[in-house]
Amino acid sequence: MEVPNQRDERNVCVLVTFSEFINFALLGLNPKLSIIYRFVRMNHGSHDAQILQEYEFLFESARADEVANVTTNQPTVLTVCDCMDKGTSGSFTYRLEITQIDSNSLENLEIVNKSITATVLDEQTENNDIQMRRGPRGPLLFLDRNFSLPKKTTNGQAFVACGRVFNPVLPLRLSVSDPPVVLTQVTVRPEVVKKPCVLVNFSGFLTSILRNADFSNLTFRLVKSRTDGSGRKVLQTWPFLREFVSDTNIKEPIVFNFCDCLDDVKADAEILYTFELIEATLSQQSSYNITQKSMTAQVYTGIDQQKRSNHKEKN
Repeated sequence: MEVPNQRDERNVCVLVTFSEFINFALLGLNPKLSIIYRFVRMNHGSHDAQILQEYEFLFESARADEVANVTTNQPTVLTVCDCMDKGTSGSFTYRLEITQIDSNSLENLEIVNKSITATVLDEQTENNDIQMRRGPRGPLLFLDRNFSLPKKTTNGQAFVACGRVFNPVLPLRLSVSDPPVVLTQVTVRPEVVKKPCVLVNFSGFLTSILRNADFSNLTFRLVKSRTDGSGRKVLQTWPFLREFVSDTNIKEPIVFNFCDCLDDVKADAEILYTFELIEATLSQQSSYNITQKSMTAQVYTGIDQQKRSNHKEKN
């Protein structure tokens, strides 16, 4: 992406999303595939490289004497919400790097259908608390794209809000009658946009260590409410099940999206979207963890956009 050379007094966020499919086959003793990624922001003026986020995709058998035969096509989606400080200037490039590949009994590996996008939006409602840190150079491979920053938008156009992340202790047993476990939250003020729609995105990495009966069964939920706690409404639930015939370690991305178009928005309304874990059942001696969590909300004029699209199709 390109940022203007002059100093910019806006609050600017860049929502970077990378997607791909990992095709691999494991056959033999102690099979394993580990791929370590990182998102990097390059400053063309200072030549500094800042790591925004690091990820690991992992699949391995937990028993060294096992013979496995696994062939899979694994979708992967990585998201980073990078909010700039006021006065940021210069030119930047975002890139995704693979810094390490570790494998055993790997018959085939192919990464296909790669795509990277950067959505530049301003007037965000919340600041991003991601702390940057300097990292080493020399990746195995990287993908990069340049994007242009649009001119300042007028009030009422699309904006993005970056959410808060929580790191609670995750229970091995959780039922719908128990209090839910809050993973992330994001707050938006949609009344500044005419006939708003809100695109809510949650992403993270789920690590599953499966033993004995070798399964994990989780259920996630997206809830909408006002910031004062009133008007609570469940928007969507997502079940997640992993089951293997042998002891397995797997670390994989999870992504959930929901588009919420609002018919009636009150003045000065603040809406809180909460992503929760509401059910958890694991086999004996199994465990799990959810890391690299991210939540964003993009607010845009959805109904007007639909009308314009329908008008173009008729013509």
